[in-house]
Amino acid sequence: MRSDKTARAGGKHLYIAALIGLGFLWTGTAYIAQAYRLLALGLSGETVNLLTCGAYYVCQAAGIGAVALLFHKRTALSGGKALPLCATLFALICTAAALYSSALWLVIATGTLLNISIGVLSGCYLTRLATDIPQQRRGLVFGGAYAFGSLGTWLISLPMGGRFLWHSGSFFAVALLALLSLLLIKRLEPPVKAKNGEYERTGFGKKLILLAVAVLLLLSMENTLGFAFPLGGAQNSVYIEFTRVFYGVGLIVAGFVSDKNRRWGAVCCLAALAFPFAALALGGSMGGETAMWMLAYFFLGFWSVYRILVFSDISGRTGLPVFAVSGLLVGRLGEAAGTMGAALCTGTPLIVLSGAVFVLVIALFFLLYEKLYVSAVPAELLEQQRLAEYVRRFGLSAREQDILSLIVKGMSNAEIANALYITGSTVKFHVGNIFKKTGKGSRLELIADYKLGRETVR
Repeated sequence: MRSDKTARAGGKHLYIAALIGLGFLWTGTAYIAQAYRLLALGLSGETVNLLTCGAYYVCQAAGIGAVALLFHKRTALSGGKALPLCATLFALICTAAALYSSALWLVIATGTLLNISIGVLSGCYLTRLATDIPQQRRGLVFGGAYAFGSLGTWLISLPMGGRFLWHSGSFFAVALLALLSLLLIKRLEPPVKAKNGEYERTGFGKKLILLAVAVLLLLSMENTLGFAFPLGGAQNSVYIEFTRVFYGVGLIVAGFVSDKNRRWGAVCCLAALAFPFAALALGGSMGGETAMWMLAYFFLGFWSVYRILVFSDISGRTGLPVFAVSGLLVGRLGEAAGTMGAALCTGTPLIVLSGAVFVLVIALFFLLYEKLYVSAVPAELLEQQRLAEYVRRFGLSAREQDILSLIVKGMSNAEIANALYITGSTVKFHVGNIFKKTGKGSRLELIADYKLGRETVR
């Protein structure tokens, strides 16, 4: 029978997913409500877009960067509760000030502080993703959580004919969600600390990291430029519910695919960038453009997952929390740059600029792809794929997979029980099942067979 510890361990991934999903849900709702407040006070849609997707994204990047620097200097803080609790309360205060103020300057100022707080919270959430979730499940956890936040924000907006977030009363919905988020943070357990020497600090040199930064920056910029293309109103004909649904499904599928094969997940994210050009080539066909945009939102999920996983995997491998948040940080800066570029260039100049960035990003993307996934496959990724093949070969269960991954690291039954929050007898039971299914009579024989297993990365 499973103990309380076993049940807690079994729900840990779901708990982290709920924490991240709820966090993105309420902060995204607050973000949109504050943007609607700017519109209600008389700012034009173009100005609000420039402010929210340009300046405010920079503010989020600043908050994420602050977390990265803080956790880099004091790694022990990465698993703490104080920072996300304080950031949640501060963001809630800023939201109230923004939604109930009639002074435009105050709404802008509190919006600035709100987005810095959102950045801080995002940094905390993504750090826990890298520290608490194993690499082979990280994509689905993030994709599912982000899909929950995106779809949930849309559902919250539906009352009052879809204008609920235009009203100051929407603050109470934000406050309720923030309260639930506070409860999850309050009950959050500290991450399991890795032993000395568990992290491999090779394979990610400065040049490779800089290349990854450049790729994500350009990917985010290109994505933002593409959504500003002059496509004859097709974008506006795509109902919000369809875009959210396609994006949400894309996030979940992207997470699943990326966990199975990082390379396929990476390549699929490029499809979202090509759709604006494909829609442009259709020559004003409303039906064709609409279909293109539906697919674009689906593949946008792959892009959203990819930018998180690249640096989250680096963080998980190196043990440096600073990298866990870098994907979203760089992404926000790229989106801000794309917003500014779309404001300065319209029509044909915009298309030319986007085309130039597209060519550059493709070249750099496949250079990074070659170094990261082909010629120099990260050890952790190789181990993940070898483990998956061995599990498929012998039909091991999910729990048996978890235990096998620790056995091949040389951990004893007692150490495995402590790491997985299960009893020693439970570990012994699953180890016995692993021996039966694989036909091995000892740990040494099992490890030898595993290590000599067929190479899975081609």
